[in-house]
Amino acid sequence: MSFASPVRLGVVLALSLVGCTQPQRPYTFKAPQGPESPIDTLVRALISAGHPPESVEPELGILHTRWESTGVCYTPTQKEGSLMRRFTTTVAPMASAGNTITVSMDAQCCEIRGENRHGDSWQGPCTVVSEILEMHQREVNSLGATLQRAMDDAAK
Repeated sequence: MSFASPVRLGVVLALSLVGCTQPQRPYTFKAPQGPESPIDTLVRALISAGHPPESVEPELGILHTRWESTGVCYTPTQKEGSLMRRFTTTVAPMASAGNTITVSMDAQCCEIRGENRHGDSWQGPCTVVSEILEMHQREVNSLGATLQRAMDDAAK
């Protein structure tokens, strides 16, 4: 048994204590139309929530936060990697007044290729992670609820 096997077993056990993986459930809500663009309201709310958007595509109604490392994962080739995540928020206009807002999390396991002198990782190839931990689902739900409150407040 190699050293990596006990480490891998430890990571799996630690993850099982935190919670099981599950298919992601995006947080979706209907938002009334406010006096300003829903994209502007969402940008401010994401910044206030500590997740500033890295890219905003108003014509498509899509906002992405930056990728952040949230822990350890293992690639399909069993190499230790970094579990990366970002939030995606989409705005879809409704036939009646208002918008449907959806908040989801994109997750991927990225192979770590090395570190620079500042301790930042160089990342190699990434693999999409289709299921997320319970704690990550709670983050999606919490951010979704925060954005919903911001949209409701902006419409008043």
